[in-house]
Amino acid sequence: MDKYLLALLGEAGATGLAKGIYIVRKEERFKNAYLNELSHWNYFKKFKSSKLELPTYFLLLVLGVIIGLLGLKVIRKVVNKVEEQALKFYYENFEIKGEIAKIVEDEKHHFIN
Repeated sequence: MDKYLLALLGEAGATGLAKGIYIVRKEERFKNAYLNELSHWNYFKKFKSSKLELPTYFLLLVLGVIIGLLGLKVIRKVVNKVEEQALKFYYENFEIKGEIAKIVEDEKHHFIN
């Protein structure tokens, strides 16, 4: 599968997940994560589009709400795993420069301690 399509769907899902968590946990850090993920999704929309974007977004939005309701320990575990996989994907599939470097830096800041 095309790396731009995978990135597009990944960022659509990450946007939904972040928005779902933010709906439950009205914290600035979750709002910022949502806005970052939305900007990443919009970046990849320049290269690809897919009918799977919105279903992916909404599916993970619902999952994000559920995860948000389960508490900070679960949120931390899920978010850190998702971000770890996102970084692995970017390092394996893209040259880390320009806008991709900015996205990678944003992803690093989404980890929860």
